[in-house]
Amino acid sequence: MRHRILQYEGRRYSLKLDTIVWEILEDLAQQSGRRLNELVARIAEDAGDDAGVTGALRLYCLKELRQRVRNLDERIRALTLTSRGVPVTLFTQACPAPCFLIDQGQRILTVNEPAQKWMSADKATLLGKNVEHYLQIKSVPPIQDVLRQFAAGAQQTYPARVLHLRPGRLVMARATLCPGIVDGPNDLAYFLIINE
Repeated sequence: MRHRILQYEGRRYSLKLDTIVWEILEDLAQQSGRRLNELVARIAEDAGDDAGVTGALRLYCLKELRQRVRNLDERIRALTLTSRGVPVTLFTQACPAPCFLIDQGQRILTVNEPAQKWMSADKATLLGKNVEHYLQIKSVPPIQDVLRQFAAGAQQTYPARVLHLRPGRLVMARATLCPGIVDGPNDLAYFLIINE
C-alpha cells in the first residue's frame, strides 16, 4: 500500500492504495491526456459524497481494465475468424453493401460500417447478439437447410428476403446468403449481404 496526497482545484485527497492501483491510475491518466490529480478528482466527483474515494478509484480501474480485456478479445476474435488463411473480417469490411458475418447459432460475429448505418445501431450493440433479434431472414430453402448445405461444402449463394423493424416502419430488403467459414459441420459462419 502506498499513501499519496493529491490536490486538484482546491480539494485535497489523502489516499492509500495498492501500488498496482496507482500504476493503473497513472497509465489511465496518461492515456486520457490528464494529470493524475485531475483524473482522481473526476472519479471522486462522479462517485459522489457518499462513496469512498478509494473504493471508487479501485472500481474505476477494474472497469477500465475489463473494457481493455473486452477490446483485446474482440481484436483477437477478429484476427482468428479466417477462411483459407484470410481474415473474414476483411471480406466483411471490404463489402460496399451492408454485410453481416453470422455463426450457425445465428449470433452476429461482425458487421461492416454500411450494416451499422442500415441497422441504425453501432457495432458494439450488434456483436454477439442473435440476428433474429434484429432481422427476420426468409430464404428458399429455409435458413437451416442453407446452413446444412454450407456445412456440406456448398459453394453457392442463396437469395433471401430480410425484414427489419425500424421505429415507425417495417423495412424489407433483398439479401444474399454466402458461405463464410466452414471448418466442419458444427463450425461454420455465413455472410448476409443486404442488396438494397
